[in-house]
Amino acid sequence: MRTATDNLWLDAPYVAGPSLSGVHEADVVVIGGGFTGLAAAYFIKQRFPGRRVIVLEGEFVGYGSSGRNAGMGTTLLGHNILPVKKAQGTERTAHLHRLALQSISLLDELIEEHGINCDYEKKGLLVMAESEKEIGLLEKKARAYDEIGARMTWLDRDEARARFGGPDVKAALYSSDDRALNPAKFVRGMKTVVERLGVEVYEHTRCTHIEPGALIALNTSESRVTARDIVIATNAYGNPLSLFRYRVLPFHVYNIVTEPLSQSQLDNFGWSGRENVLGMKYLFWVIRLTADNRVLFNDSDALYFYDIDHDYSYRPKEHRRHYNLLVRKFPFLKGIKVSHQWGGRIGMTLDFLPSVGCRGRHQNIYYSVGYNGHGLAFAQLAGRMLAELMAGKKSELTDHMLINRSIWGVPSASISYLASNSYKTYFKIYDRLMDF
Repeated sequence: MRTATDNLWLDAPYVAGPSLSGVHEADVVVIGGGFTGLAAAYFIKQRFPGRRVIVLEGEFVGYGSSGRNAGMGTTLLGHNILPVKKAQGTERTAHLHRLALQSISLLDELIEEHGINCDYEKKGLLVMAESEKEIGLLEKKARAYDEIGARMTWLDRDEARARFGGPDVKAALYSSDDRALNPAKFVRGMKTVVERLGVEVYEHTRCTHIEPGALIALNTSESRVTARDIVIATNAYGNPLSLFRYRVLPFHVYNIVTEPLSQSQLDNFGWSGRENVLGMKYLFWVIRLTADNRVLFNDSDALYFYDIDHDYSYRPKEHRRHYNLLVRKFPFLKGIKVSHQWGGRIGMTLDFLPSVGCRGRHQNIYYSVGYNGHGLAFAQLAGRMLAELMAGKKSELTDHMLINRSIWGVPSASISYLASNSYKTYFKIYDRLMDF
């Protein structure tokens, strides 16, 4: 990313906090100042108010995936319910959905309890079918959601178009559970919340080296900290221990945001409920309204690059492709100006599910990774899970299929690159067949 102002969420005044220097002793050090890191710090400090909890952020809070996403809190865990249900079975998929609903409830609770000003809207979700073949797939999804007890409502063509009149919609599924917000405002709000609890947040303090042990040593360019426990909260970005390298795969997703819509453009959408809207395909498009009535648009044709350590967040070609797709789907937007365009990483796993847990010889290295683009809400619940794990408490949050779940991996950059792009090619072919 070239500058923060390329990104709508970060295009606002912000003064970063201090960096850390000197030698320190802490009880818990959290690496990463995004959704996961701040949620973990919040719940750990709540459970252990007497412990010194430090957050180390290499840039500024929300710099990574937490400030570069579409700002949607969703009840989706996994890329698509059909392959998840096929792989995990009905009971386990229903459990995943209950965890996702808990995540949304927790997001509501945090924002309302602490008065976080983040343009929060309880908007709901529409999943749109645009062809007869897609209707058939949507019907399969509807049955799958019904079998796991999810609250999804079938909308026929007229009902769907009454909610969202943009594309030639044939049918849709509606859920009232999804949310929308400004993720950078939320992260910055959470930073204030955790600091009020006594958590120390240091920005522009990149952890460069970690020495594991019963007492863990962490080094930055200007400081050294020892702690009994650490939390790795970097997800799609690397970490000094190289945990989950070639297991949590950094795909790049790109967003464009338009200038505010005119009233006539809003009328063409017929978007009175302001829901988040998804297309039906595996590589689906996403559209939502911001608080000031801009359109945010992306498609999930995410890119995976050979050099996973390089920053590919600024890609003019991708931004142009997104714009062309936007005006092709919504011709009444032709000529509208794009005000912001940016990209960022999402942490993908091969089975599209996250993992939360603890590892290391001394069982004092905690982590939560692999959100597959659905981490805004789930990261809050993951933070609570990490606090419960640190307390050694067995509960419904520490005894389920995502805890210490093995993440499949590949042995090298070449195989990772080939496997990831082959996997995506399969989805592209499947989606194209849906057009015939």
